[in-house]
Amino acid sequence: MNTGTGAANPKRGEHVRLENQEGVFEIAEINSLMQTANLKLMDGQGHITRNVPWTSLKSLDKK
Repeated sequence: MNTGTGAANPKRGEHVRLENQEGVFEIAEINSLMQTANLKLMDGQGHITRNVPWTSLKSLDKK
């Protein structure tokens, strides 16, 4: 996924950041039709942020 452009489809399990929120999130579910994702906050408590537009996601470099 490109950095926040929404040009490519995000993938389940990918780690991302949000433009206006602190923390690292894991993509839990994807809605391709609406181009949104449900994100799980990686704080160990399992908080879910629902229906986040792909355009607000920023990919984390794995390397």
